[in-house]
Amino acid sequence: MADERAVAGAWVPASRRREGGDVDIVMISQLFPPETAAGANRVAAFASALHERFGLRVVTLEPGYPDPKLYPRTAWRESDRARGIPIKRIPAFRPHDPSLMRRALREIVMSLSLVWAARGGVPDVILVSTPSMFLAPAGWLSARLSGARFVWDVRDLTWRYAKECVATGGGQHRLLDWLETLMLWLLRRTDLVIAATAGLGQVLLEQGVPAAKMITVSNGVSKSFLDVFSSAASTGRSARPRVTYVGLMGYNHGIGILLDVARLLPGVDVYLVGDGPERPAIEDRLRDGKLANVVLCGYVTDPAELAGYYLSSDVLVNHTKDTPILNQIVYPAKIFEYFATRRPVVYAGAGFAANLLRERDLALVVPPNDPVALARGIEEVLGDPHRASERSERARRSVETEFCREVQLRTLSDELERRFGGARPETLNTRSRP
Repeated sequence: MADERAVAGAWVPASRRREGGDVDIVMISQLFPPETAAGANRVAAFASALHERFGLRVVTLEPGYPDPKLYPRTAWRESDRARGIPIKRIPAFRPHDPSLMRRALREIVMSLSLVWAARGGVPDVILVSTPSMFLAPAGWLSARLSGARFVWDVRDLTWRYAKECVATGGGQHRLLDWLETLMLWLLRRTDLVIAATAGLGQVLLEQGVPAAKMITVSNGVSKSFLDVFSSAASTGRSARPRVTYVGLMGYNHGIGILLDVARLLPGVDVYLVGDGPERPAIEDRLRDGKLANVVLCGYVTDPAELAGYYLSSDVLVNHTKDTPILNQIVYPAKIFEYFATRRPVVYAGAGFAANLLRERDLALVVPPNDPVALARGIEEVLGDPHRASERSERARRSVETEFCREVQLRTLSDELERRFGGARPETLNTRSRP
């Protein structure tokens, strides 16, 4: 089904490779370093933590987000070897497609290919991590056929996003209703569900996922990233204030609003750093040349370059569209990274994340879909640097104490050990099928 490439460590059955550990885990993910998107960062942290405690194998794609040309083969092969974890890769995948149906079909093929590439051996646990929701049914079926436990790391509710983008009552909407029913049925039968935010966890509970089968492992930042910004020093700030967005330019983010903000704030330079499906529309709007204070930068793979963008910024901004499901579950992963840099943050959004940030006074919160309110929020932060500094230091402390990845993932390892530590392949294979 796929061109399989074992690029790190010997690819041997888990039952023969284990050296005394109680649990062998196969982790399957669409994203993995050297990609630097939020999903890749999360899975990389999972891999490092689980490798310390368990037998671990990773099955993923060749790096290709947002463009395979960013990742020379020799470089990513060396990166894989340096991790010391057996990693198998299949060819890269380009996810963005304006047609929901075409994208769904391509993701189904990709998901089946990844699960097929993971065959061999008798793992105790199969762990899949979204964003591709179709990895879950493929991974669940593989786990049930092999007698393994199934763990689903749920980062978002992609099927619900899709439903909110199509007309109610049409054929696509009915198909998405069926897909949501399938995914919720599967979630209730998963051995362990890992929710990426507390808001997401609450929605899953309301949808019938048993609390006993679910834990929340929030996104966060690594100790090494925190160390880069251990002081609030700046580098190379210009005379004009700089407002920066770093991250995915996706449909849920509505980053095009920052072009309207730039028009309202001609004395401020707006930097947009990243890539995603919304970027072509942003490029089209910039072609008339009337927004000289907008700088559109590319996707960043070099950590030093990323740090440079942060250190040269006066304000970091994030925008999340106003939809029912986004308001319930989203707490953007980039916010933790923003807070770690000690830069003031303006968050445009509503619901779970906005309420939390406002209550704890970690960022200046303004309504979504309102460029005037966002521009005023930026002006407020720039006009009161003392208040902005107090808020950014408070946000930095919250990340240090609550969202350091190494601490969070020790909790995950402990939970997996508690739940599955006594399981052996020979006993798992005798369990009754659901």
